[in-house]
Amino acid sequence: MNAFPLSSAQISAILGRLGYFRDLQAATLRKLSAGARQITVRRDEAVFARGDPADALYVVVNGQIKIYLSQANRAEKVVALVEHGESFGIAALWLGLPHPAHAVAKSDSHLLLLDRQTLMHQAHVEPLLAERLLTDLSHRVMDLMHDLETCTPRSSLQRVSCFLLQQRPEAGIGGYDILLPSTKRDIAAKLNLTQETLSRMFQFLSKEGAIEVQGRLIRVLDSQKLLDFKQANCPPPGVLPE
Repeated sequence: MNAFPLSSAQISAILGRLGYFRDLQAATLRKLSAGARQITVRRDEAVFARGDPADALYVVVNGQIKIYLSQANRAEKVVALVEHGESFGIAALWLGLPHPAHAVAKSDSHLLLLDRQTLMHQAHVEPLLAERLLTDLSHRVMDLMHDLETCTPRSSLQRVSCFLLQQRPEAGIGGYDILLPSTKRDIAAKLNLTQETLSRMFQFLSKEGAIEVQGRLIRVLDSQKLLDFKQANCPPPGVLPE
């Protein structure tokens, strides 16, 4: 864990490890670092709210940030859980629009905020940086479309099976371990399920020998069974859809 506040050299080193900025000239990293702010947000503290101006790119030095949309009856739709070494806020920043979602710290977190004006100027003078930012945006859109197509319209069991398969390190692996990045409540919200339904699906998959649940650790024992459940048209008898 890096100690806050960070030196300019430390900020440059952190940025240099991000996909956006890897292999950029040292002078460019120094300019971006010079315009960076450092903030600490405590657990459950808001980073920004929907509608706030998108005037910075956020980089997580340590901690975890939840990006979510508010829904009826105080429900939440979790869009993303952003971890150490990842960034968020690029889409609204690039388009010059307000933030379309809320961001809150899931744990005490240290963030770097890269000034929009500085970042956009560097993207204008460095085509490689502009290409990287646009590529990342394109990947995020494709990932969102994939999630909507493969998980959202389906049954509870299919959504959970799909989520577990998406965590597979590579195709063809029969068994693997997943450390849930957040609480079951947040995972359930991301899948448009209740926490109780998510737990019920985990119990069913455990009984079927597809997974083993050890707290936040999910051990996938048979990914082929998950694939079979994902592709099924409806849950098997005894499993009620959400």
